[in-house]
Amino acid sequence: MMNKEVREFIEHNPILMLANVGLDGLPKIRPMITLGIFKETLWFAVTESKLVYQELIKDNNVELCTVTLSRWIRIKGKAVFEQDRAFITHILENSDIMEKFYKNKNEKEENVKVFYIEIEHGELSDFERDLKIEF
Repeated sequence: MMNKEVREFIEHNPILMLANVGLDGLPKIRPMITLGIFKETLWFAVTESKLVYQELIKDNNVELCTVTLSRWIRIKGKAVFEQDRAFITHILENSDIMEKFYKNKNEKEENVKVFYIEIEHGELSDFERDLKIEF
């Protein structure tokens, strides 16, 4: 479970690098901006036409990382696509980034798929404070 310090770090650093296995079997890494933290985990959106969507359907194992000068977070888990339409609509309507990255907030018009990270292990580390928080 994410504690307050972990949540605040992610909220202030919402762009995470997502590492996964590509359709060609090779490692891929790309920036992903979070929709936010709901139900104690990270949520993301991707359009059906993106290659990463196809990759995550084939192999949903991921690692995420974001870093500042003295702190970083690493999260290992699985991408799980949400099927509950009401919850998807709730997340999209309550996310500040949807208007910036998608033409519409309507997931049907954009073929937007929403997924969360089923976190297996996470770690926030801080060089300056010699701190390590596992979750």
